[in-house]
Amino acid sequence: MASLLIFLPALLLALLCLRLLVNWRTLSKAPGPILAGCTDLWRAYYQYNGKLRKKLLDLHSKHGPIVRYGVRSISINDPEVINIVYGSRGGFITADSYKVIIGIQNGKEVPSLVSTADEVRHGALRRSVANAFTPTAVLDYEKWIDASIEELLDLVSKKSTFDISSIILWYNMDAAGRFSFGEPVGCLKAEGDVGGSIQLIRDRFNHWGWWGSLPQLERLIYRNPIALRQKIAPSSMAAAAASRLKLRASRSSNDLAHPDLLQKFLDASKDSPQVLDTSGIIGMLMSTISGAGDTSATTMTAAIFYLLKHPHSLKKLEEELSQADLPEIPTVSQISKLPYLNAVIRETMRVFPTPTAPMERLVPQGGVTIAGMFFPMGTSVGCMPSAVHQRVDVFGEDVNTFRPERWLISDREQLRCMEATHMGFSRGRRVCLGQNIAVLQMKKSLSALLMKFKLSLADPNASLKADFSSAVAWLGPLYVISQVKQQ
Repeated sequence: MASLLIFLPALLLALLCLRLLVNWRTLSKAPGPILAGCTDLWRAYYQYNGKLRKKLLDLHSKHGPIVRYGVRSISINDPEVINIVYGSRGGFITADSYKVIIGIQNGKEVPSLVSTADEVRHGALRRSVANAFTPTAVLDYEKWIDASIEELLDLVSKKSTFDISSIILWYNMDAAGRFSFGEPVGCLKAEGDVGGSIQLIRDRFNHWGWWGSLPQLERLIYRNPIALRQKIAPSSMAAAAASRLKLRASRSSNDLAHPDLLQKFLDASKDSPQVLDTSGIIGMLMSTISGAGDTSATTMTAAIFYLLKHPHSLKKLEEELSQADLPEIPTVSQISKLPYLNAVIRETMRVFPTPTAPMERLVPQGGVTIAGMFFPMGTSVGCMPSAVHQRVDVFGEDVNTFRPERWLISDREQLRCMEATHMGFSRGRRVCLGQNIAVLQMKKSLSALLMKFKLSLADPNASLKADFSSAVAWLGPLYVISQVKQQ
């Protein structure tokens, strides 16, 4: 009996060591921490503690374009592979890490445009709503955004020192509410989160960040039959979207002052009822709600921070806006072609992209050779924007410096190379569908703020503090001093 008590633990330990060894040998040719190749608990630990992004940047600096950070997970920072991995003909599909953000409604999973792994459904769903996101269609939402900018300017004018990170987030939520559902969330008026909308978004992205490394365990805990019946869901995003859809069903489209996304989704569903059914519309609303939160707000806050840290860049942008002779709230046509404003937005997204980990895709049948190394079917490969955006051979020796002028060069080939490497809105089939709306929001609101107010950091030595444990970075408080400019 005593020998059995010794033998069984020893056997279990031996089997565990064997499994870890087998895991490591799977992709042992790829450089990276040995422990990362043995178990996905390594990447889960670093992601949960908000350190995976920095760790991968350090590993790429040490090992080069290919880094292993999981049993079957490979990070690549070679821009040449972007079209291979994210292109429409490569056969790559989203990795299992995306499954943890599938919403749950009435005990059933409701995939969104982002979380669905079915490329056929994704393509059909994307085509059915594409007309709602074209540059022309976006003009329909300008009045909604203008109404939110008016509230933003009014709130800032009443304050002298404040946390601009929070105010920009409230503005983004209200603007998103208006162009998505025809009414603001009410965050600017309440000066805080209303109905837990912001927390819903953060809960969803936190869940993605914390559990994306261990999708099988997430499914076991949150998506087993008992948990589904008890509605123990990772978030209430699906329920929130469903309530908006139900409310609109009782209203007429004639009640809207201007078209919104929900109405356009409902109109599109008439032409594609099988693709854009109730679940499809809820999935689209979930994507819209999530994309309008910390992602756009973080980019806009980061842009203000970098401008305040680089007075020369701020002065150049203010001069460009002044020379354009714009009204208090400029129109899209007035600002769409301002070169320095465009450069500021692109450079901000390059220096501070919001994704905190590689955007993972699974290698298709037959395997593939990427950056000179062969990877078998089922390997998760992906590019982390932060790593790709720090390529010295593409962006220059000052790659870590905020310098909008890099986008205003006359060398067309170099500009083409930089644009091909930029992953601010993802790439390929999964490129952000709402990027035209996001850019419109950022350009209009940033211009309006800088034309009306003189902003400065309350602490000249302040840094941009962010939480990188979530799937997308969200910012901590950033206090600024504001004064209304003399007209």
